[in-house]
Amino acid sequence: MLENNLPYIVLFVVLFLIVIMIIITVFIIKSRNKIFEKEIEKRNLELEFQKQIHIKTLEVQEEERKRIAQDLHDDISSKLIALSLNLHLLQSEKATDLEKKDSLNKIESINKSTIESSRKIAHNLFPPILEKFGLNDAIEELVNDYNKSKQIKISFQCPVDLSILEKEKQLHVFRILQELINNSIKHGNASIIDVAIDDENSKIYCQYNDNGVGLNPEKFEANKGLGFINIESRIKSIRGNYSIDFSKPGFVLKFDF
Repeated sequence: MLENNLPYIVLFVVLFLIVIMIIITVFIIKSRNKIFEKEIEKRNLELEFQKQIHIKTLEVQEEERKRIAQDLHDDISSKLIALSLNLHLLQSEKATDLEKKDSLNKIESINKSTIESSRKIAHNLFPPILEKFGLNDAIEELVNDYNKSKQIKISFQCPVDLSILEKEKQLHVFRILQELINNSIKHGNASIIDVAIDDENSKIYCQYNDNGVGLNPEKFEANKGLGFINIESRIKSIRGNYSIDFSKPGFVLKFDF
Protein backbone atom coordinates (compact mmCIF):
# COMPACT_ATOMS: atom_id res chain seq x y z
CA MET A 1 0.00 0.00 0.00
CA LEU A 2 2.75 2.41 1.02
CA GLU A 3 4.78 1.48 -2.03
CA ASN A 4 1.80 2.21 -4.26
CA ASN A 5 1.33 5.65 -2.67
CA LEU A 6 5.04 6.51 -2.61
CA PRO A 7 5.06 8.37 -5.95
CA TYR A 8 2.11 10.47 -4.76
CA ILE A 9 3.83 11.19 -1.45
CA VAL A 10 7.02 12.23 -3.24
CA LEU A 11 5.02 14.40 -5.62
CA PHE A 12 3.17 15.99 -2.70
CA VAL A 13 6.43 16.73 -0.85
CA VAL A 14 8.00 18.19 -3.99
CA LEU A 15 4.95 20.35 -4.66
CA PHE A 16 4.87 21.41 -1.02
CA LEU A 17 8.53 22.43 -1.16
CA ILE A 18 7.95 24.29 -4.41
CA VAL A 19 5.05 26.19 -2.83
CA ILE A 20 7.18 26.99 0.23
CA MET A 21 10.02 28.19 -2.02
CA ILE A 22 7.58 30.36 -4.01
CA ILE A 23 6.19 31.86 -0.78
CA ILE A 24 9.71 32.54 0.53
CA THR A 25 10.75 34.04 -2.82
CA VAL A 26 7.67 36.30 -2.92
CA PHE A 27 8.32 37.35 0.68
CA ILE A 28 11.96 38.18 -0.09
CA ILE A 29 10.98 40.13 -3.23
CA LYS A 30 8.32 42.09 -1.31
CA SER A 31 10.74 42.80 1.52
CA ARG A 32 13.36 44.02 -0.93
CA ASN A 33 10.76 46.13 -2.71
CA LYS A 34 9.74 47.70 0.60
CA ILE A 35 13.37 48.45 1.43
CA PHE A 36 13.86 49.87 -2.05
CA GLU A 37 10.69 51.99 -1.73
CA LYS A 38 11.86 53.30 1.64
CA GLU A 39 15.25 54.17 0.14
CA ILE A 40 13.53 56.00 -2.71
CA GLU A 41 11.26 57.81 -0.23
CA LYS A 42 14.27 58.76 1.90
CA ARG A 43 16.13 59.98 -1.17
CA ASN A 44 13.10 61.99 -2.30
CA LEU A 45 12.83 63.60 1.13
CA GLU A 46 16.53 64.47 1.03
CA LEU A 47 16.12 65.97 -2.45
CA GLU A 48 13.08 67.95 -1.31
CA PHE A 49 15.02 69.18 1.73
CA GLN A 50 17.93 70.25 -0.49
CA LYS A 51 15.46 71.94 -2.82
CA GLN A 52 13.91 73.87 0.07
CA ILE A 53 17.35 74.92 1.33
CA HIS A 54 18.25 76.07 -2.17
CA ILE A 55 15.01 78.06 -2.45
CA LYS A 56 15.51 79.64 0.98
CA THR A 57 19.14 80.43 0.13
CA LEU A 58 18.04 82.16 -3.06
CA GLU A 59 15.47 84.11 -1.04
CA VAL A 60 18.15 85.20 1.43
CA GLN A 61 20.46 86.20 -1.43
CA GLU A 62 17.64 88.15 -3.08
CA GLU A 63 16.90 89.94 0.20
CA GLU A 64 20.59 90.80 0.51
CA ARG A 65 20.64 92.16 -3.05
CA LYS A 66 17.55 94.25 -2.33
CA ARG A 67 19.13 95.60 0.87
CA ILE A 68 22.32 96.58 -0.97
CA ALA A 69 20.30 98.14 -3.80
CA GLN A 70 18.22 100.05 -1.23
CA ASP A 71 21.36 101.28 0.53
CA LEU A 72 22.82 102.44 -2.77
CA HIS A 73 19.57 104.14 -3.78
CA ASP A 74 18.74 105.78 -0.45
CA ASP A 75 22.23 106.81 0.58
CA ILE A 76 24.71 107.00 -2.30
CA SER A 77 22.25 108.15 -4.98
CA SER A 78 20.90 111.03 -2.89
CA LYS A 79 24.45 112.18 -2.12
CA LEU A 80 25.42 112.06 -5.79
CA ILE A 81 22.36 114.13 -6.71
CA ALA A 82 23.29 116.73 -4.08
CA LEU A 83 26.85 116.68 -5.40
CA SER A 84 25.60 117.24 -8.95
CA LEU A 85 23.43 120.21 -7.89
CA ASN A 86 26.35 121.88 -6.15
CA LEU A 87 28.58 121.32 -9.20
CA HIS A 88 25.95 122.99 -11.39
CA LEU A 89 25.93 125.97 -9.01
CA LEU A 90 29.71 126.25 -9.30
CA GLN A 91 29.42 126.33 -13.09
CA SER A 92 26.70 128.97 -13.02
CA GLU A 93 27.83 132.43 -14.10
CA LYS A 94 25.20 134.01 -11.86
CA ALA A 95 26.65 132.44 -8.70
CA THR A 96 28.49 134.83 -6.38
CA ASP A 97 31.91 134.07 -4.92
CA LEU A 98 30.30 133.44 -1.54
CA GLU A 99 27.84 130.96 -3.08
CA LYS A 100 30.65 129.19 -4.92
CA LYS A 101 32.70 128.95 -1.73
CA ASP A 102 29.68 127.56 0.12
CA SER A 103 29.13 125.01 -2.69
CA LEU A 104 32.77 123.90 -2.51
CA ASN A 105 32.41 123.31 1.25
CA LYS A 106 29.21 121.33 0.65
CA ILE A 107 30.88 119.26 -2.11
CA GLU A 108 33.75 118.41 0.23
CA SER A 109 31.33 117.42 3.00
CA ILE A 110 29.15 115.34 0.64
CA ASN A 111 32.25 113.67 -0.80
CA LYS A 112 33.46 112.62 2.66
CA SER A 113 29.99 111.36 3.57
CA THR A 114 29.72 109.39 0.30
CA ILE A 115 33.10 107.75 0.89
CA GLU A 116 32.04 106.79 4.43
CA SER A 117 28.74 105.34 3.17
CA SER A 118 30.56 103.38 0.47
CA ARG A 119 32.92 101.98 3.09
CA LYS A 120 29.99 100.86 5.25
CA ILE A 121 28.33 99.08 2.31
CA ALA A 122 31.65 97.45 1.35
CA HIS A 123 32.20 96.48 5.01
CA ASN A 124 28.85 94.67 5.01
CA LEU A 125 29.89 92.73 1.89
CA PHE A 126 33.38 91.79 3.08
CA PRO A 127 34.77 93.28 6.32
CA PRO A 128 38.20 94.91 5.64
CA ILE A 129 39.64 93.57 8.91
CA LEU A 130 38.81 90.04 7.74
CA GLU A 131 40.69 90.65 4.50
CA LYS A 132 43.73 92.23 6.18
CA PHE A 133 44.11 90.38 9.49
CA GLY A 134 41.98 87.24 9.31
CA LEU A 135 39.01 85.70 11.10
CA ASN A 136 40.34 85.87 14.68
CA ASP A 137 40.67 89.67 14.60
CA ALA A 138 37.40 90.07 12.68
CA ILE A 139 35.46 88.15 15.36
CA GLU A 140 37.27 90.10 18.11
CA GLU A 141 36.20 93.38 16.48
CA LEU A 142 32.63 92.11 16.06
CA VAL A 143 32.47 91.09 19.74
CA ASN A 144 33.99 94.40 20.91
CA ASP A 145 31.48 96.40 18.86
CA TYR A 146 28.59 94.58 20.55
CA ASN A 147 30.15 94.82 24.02
CA LYS A 148 30.52 98.60 23.66
CA SER A 149 26.73 98.88 23.66
CA LYS A 150 26.67 97.66 27.30
CA GLN A 151 23.41 95.87 26.44
CA ILE A 152 25.04 92.48 25.97
CA LYS A 153 28.20 90.75 27.17
CA ILE A 154 29.96 88.48 24.67
CA SER A 155 33.04 86.40 25.44
CA PHE A 156 35.21 84.92 22.70
CA GLN A 157 37.95 82.30 23.10
CA CYS A 158 39.99 80.85 20.25
CA PRO A 159 43.52 79.41 20.61
CA VAL A 160 43.42 78.38 16.93
CA ASP A 161 44.89 80.50 14.12
CA LEU A 162 41.89 80.81 11.79
CA SER A 163 43.71 82.99 9.25
CA ILE A 164 45.11 79.81 7.64
CA LEU A 165 41.61 78.94 6.39
CA GLU A 166 40.44 79.86 2.89
CA LYS A 167 39.05 83.40 2.72
CA GLU A 168 35.64 82.14 1.63
CA LYS A 169 35.43 79.79 4.61
CA GLN A 170 36.49 82.59 6.97
CA LEU A 171 33.73 84.82 5.58
CA HIS A 172 31.11 82.07 6.01
CA VAL A 173 32.12 81.47 9.66
CA PHE A 174 32.08 85.23 10.33
CA ARG A 175 28.60 85.59 8.82
CA ILE A 176 27.35 82.54 10.77
CA LEU A 177 28.46 84.09 14.07
CA GLN A 178 27.06 87.47 13.02
CA GLU A 179 23.66 85.90 12.31
CA LEU A 180 23.72 83.84 15.53
CA ILE A 181 24.47 86.93 17.64
CA ASN A 182 21.73 88.92 15.90
CA ASN A 183 19.25 86.07 16.53
CA SER A 184 20.26 85.85 20.20
CA ILE A 185 19.63 89.56 20.69
CA LYS A 186 16.57 89.97 18.47
CA HIS A 187 14.68 86.73 19.13
CA GLY A 188 16.34 85.17 22.18
CA ASN A 189 16.48 88.27 24.41
CA ALA A 190 19.94 87.12 25.51
CA SER A 191 22.25 89.26 27.67
CA ILE A 192 25.24 86.89 27.75
CA ILE A 193 26.83 85.03 24.83
CA ASP A 194 29.84 82.69 24.91
CA VAL A 195 31.70 81.78 21.73
CA ALA A 196 34.52 79.21 21.87
CA ILE A 197 36.45 77.88 18.88
CA ASP A 198 38.97 75.04 19.15
CA ASP A 199 40.38 72.19 17.08
CA GLU A 200 39.84 68.48 17.68
CA ASN A 201 40.70 65.46 15.51
CA SER A 202 41.70 67.58 12.49
CA LYS A 203 38.40 69.49 12.70
CA ILE A 204 37.71 72.98 14.00
CA TYR A 205 34.66 73.30 16.24
CA CYS A 206 32.67 76.34 17.33
CA GLN A 207 30.59 76.17 20.50
CA TYR A 208 27.97 78.92 20.74
CA ASN A 209 25.90 79.45 23.92
CA ASP A 210 23.56 82.19 25.09
CA ASN A 211 21.32 82.73 28.14
CA GLY A 212 18.24 83.62 26.11
CA VAL A 213 14.78 82.09 26.03
CA GLY A 214 15.92 79.07 24.01
CA LEU A 215 13.99 77.15 21.37
CA ASN A 216 11.06 74.78 21.25
CA PRO A 217 12.29 71.74 19.21
CA GLU A 218 8.95 71.11 17.47
CA LYS A 219 8.32 74.76 16.57
CA PHE A 220 11.93 75.16 15.47
CA GLU A 221 11.77 72.19 13.08
CA ALA A 222 8.44 73.37 11.69
CA ASN A 223 9.55 76.94 11.06
CA LYS A 224 13.27 77.68 11.11
CA GLY A 225 13.06 81.08 9.48
CA LEU A 226 15.26 82.62 6.80
CA GLY A 227 18.00 83.57 9.26
CA PHE A 228 18.65 80.02 10.38
CA ILE A 229 18.17 78.64 6.87
CA ASN A 230 20.99 80.98 5.87
CA ILE A 231 23.13 79.63 8.73
CA GLU A 232 22.41 76.05 7.62
CA SER A 233 23.31 76.92 4.05
CA ARG A 234 26.62 78.50 5.10
CA ILE A 235 27.54 75.53 7.32
CA LYS A 236 26.83 73.22 4.40
CA SER A 237 28.95 75.43 2.10
CA ILE A 238 31.98 74.88 4.35
CA ARG A 239 31.25 71.12 4.49
CA GLY A 240 30.38 71.34 8.16
CA ASN A 241 27.77 69.82 10.46
CA TYR A 242 25.87 71.29 13.37
CA SER A 243 23.88 70.17 16.39
CA ILE A 244 21.57 72.02 18.78
CA ASP A 245 21.29 70.95 22.42
CA PHE A 246 17.65 71.58 23.33
CA SER A 247 18.08 70.05 26.81
CA LYS A 248 20.18 72.96 28.10
CA PRO A 249 18.84 76.43 29.01
CA GLY A 250 19.23 79.16 26.43
CA PHE A 251 20.45 78.46 22.91
CA VAL A 252 23.33 75.99 22.50
CA LEU A 253 24.74 75.22 19.06
CA LYS A 254 27.91 73.46 17.96
CA PHE A 255 29.21 73.35 14.40
CA ASP A 256 32.42 72.22 12.74
CA PHE A 257 34.29 73.50 9.72
